[in-house]
Amino acid sequence: MAKAPPKEKKPEAEVEGEEQQPKKKSKLPLILGLVVLLAAAGGGAWFFMFRDKGEAAAEQQAKAQPHKPPVFVPLDAFTVNLSSAQGDQYLQMAATLKVLDSPAADAAKQYMPEVRHKILVLLSTKKAMEISSGEGRERLAEEIRQTTNNILLAAAGRPAKPFVLDVPQPTDEAQSADAAKPETADEAPKPEEGAAPAADASTPAADTDTPAAAPTVAPAAKPPTMLSKAAEDDPVQSVFFTSFIIQ
Repeated sequence: MAKAPPKEKKPEAEVEGEEQQPKKKSKLPLILGLVVLLAAAGGGAWFFMFRDKGEAAAEQQAKAQPHKPPVFVPLDAFTVNLSSAQGDQYLQMAATLKVLDSPAADAAKQYMPEVRHKILVLLSTKKAMEISSGEGRERLAEEIRQTTNNILLAAAGRPAKPFVLDVPQPTDEAQSADAAKPETADEAPKPEEGAAPAADASTPAADTDTPAAAPTVAPAAKPPTMLSKAAEDDPVQSVFFTSFIIQ
């Protein structure tokens, strides 16, 4: 019988290549995952880096913008008789308006006759005792501001605002004001020397025909208020007195 030809053996290099080929394919998903991870990390770093640069640029731009200089409109001096039952008293006053911008200043100058008329009427209703203190003058300045402000609002075709002096105080300021007040202990007054000791509350009182007094109810505490201030878009922002003499 003829013998079968012997099987040819593959070279060792080909066998090793076939064994290594599956190993190389198994590493491909790992490499792709690393690439995606590195790309995501680089994108996140780029985002945070440029976001910080954008915020820094915005802050620098805000700082670079110069603030608008204040615009003032002086008022001619006023001399007006005050409302007084103790005799003739009059007020000599000069003031300056701080307005929002140059157009508001032009409007105040254009309507100055009406502004002076309204201020004179307002001053003539005041008593010396009402405006002699610092708080009274601050309230008067706010009254003049709101009066003039409504004139300029009407001139610009905008609705006038209600005349309000006292507004609710913000909660944070009210709480800080309450915390600053000194605490008072509820202590009973000490008896004077030689005085009879007070009756013990635990001892029952003698029966009398006198009816018991009705308990007194303390009035409800008013919410804290503060002097109103101008809104950001008000034509007249403040009123400053440059002279204030009551005689």
